[in-house]
Amino acid sequence: MPENELSRHRAQLEALRADYVEKMPETFERLEGLIDAIPTDPNDAVGLDNLNASLGLLYQEAHKLAGTSGSLGLECVSTAARQLLSLAENWHTHPLDALSKREMMDTLVETMRNCDLKPVEESPGPSKRGSRKIHIVDDDELVAQEMLTWLIEAGFDAEVFLSSSVYLDIFETLARPDMIIMDVAFGEDMSAGPDIIRQLRNRLGRMPAVIFLSILDEMPARLAALRAGASRYLVKPVTKDRLMDLAHEFAERKHTTTYRVLLVDDDQTALQAAKIQLEYVGLEVHACEEPLQALTVARAIRPDVIILDIVMPNVSGTELAAILREDREFDATPIVFLTSQSHQDEKTLSVALGGDDYVLKPFDTDYLTATVRARAKRSRRLRELINATDSR
Repeated sequence: MPENELSRHRAQLEALRADYVEKMPETFERLEGLIDAIPTDPNDAVGLDNLNASLGLLYQEAHKLAGTSGSLGLECVSTAARQLLSLAENWHTHPLDALSKREMMDTLVETMRNCDLKPVEESPGPSKRGSRKIHIVDDDELVAQEMLTWLIEAGFDAEVFLSSSVYLDIFETLARPDMIIMDVAFGEDMSAGPDIIRQLRNRLGRMPAVIFLSILDEMPARLAALRAGASRYLVKPVTKDRLMDLAHEFAERKHTTTYRVLLVDDDQTALQAAKIQLEYVGLEVHACEEPLQALTVARAIRPDVIILDIVMPNVSGTELAAILREDREFDATPIVFLTSQSHQDEKTLSVALGGDDYVLKPFDTDYLTATVRARAKRSRRLRELINATDSR
């Protein structure tokens, strides 16, 4: 990408971040007001009737803060907001009394006030855009070297690691890859690969696309890989053509196809930050700040992919997905949900109501881009097949 375009992208994000930081004291005051409104007297029947409503408003505000601040690199604020979010969500099952929980919430807001509001630089240093870096982690040296040869011949920057434990130990010292090819089994440990990826994901939060390799074509192995965050699961032996397809899908940065994305989020700052980052990687992004207008906008632009925030006032992302799915024009359009919290019940509901994928805020731009491109590519192919069939 030209240096002037990169500079413009950074300047846009910096301006957005500066404006957001300037308004943060108002956000903290709103949080404190919402916390003060939470009743603590168990004998106050009227107050208890309003408890869930108060917690719901606090949840929405904390959810918005956790995602937006994280997207802008304000990790200290985002971390405290996530803890506040967890307290609000688990209020009824948390063992402490109401007054103690409110005091914990107040402490978290004070922590946010004392945060250094300079953006956190990503570490380890990410690979330069366009480098197409791939890590191959496999203890079968012949297989690993064969894949390495294929990838290097195709112009990818690939590297082999024969030990999963060593890879785990040194990962944070390496330039971040665009894709990881990881064997499932190492030695007698038949789930070492998923375990390593799970540890890295828990430690770092954000991970690139992960392709698991295995000799097992069985449901338990596939399920373990999926739960660890697999982008794809391949049964050995892997063909060169299949590996190249995945490398171009997840690690290729120079895309000739432009996909149209509808991005829906009621938080204007989060919406603009996501729009800037996704446009930077070549996607055509149409931002919609009014969730109730999403169907109208979708009909006007006919997006290849729809990205919805889950927690929004008036209509949730899952409700909006269900409404969009009722329109025949969008019954096959991929829908990707964004959220600041990872909950299995919410994830299950999102899929049940028409979602195709689920990405945590603050999202990794490369991961979200790969997800959008993969979904959009399949969606376009499906539409082409349907149109070809209808024309016969």
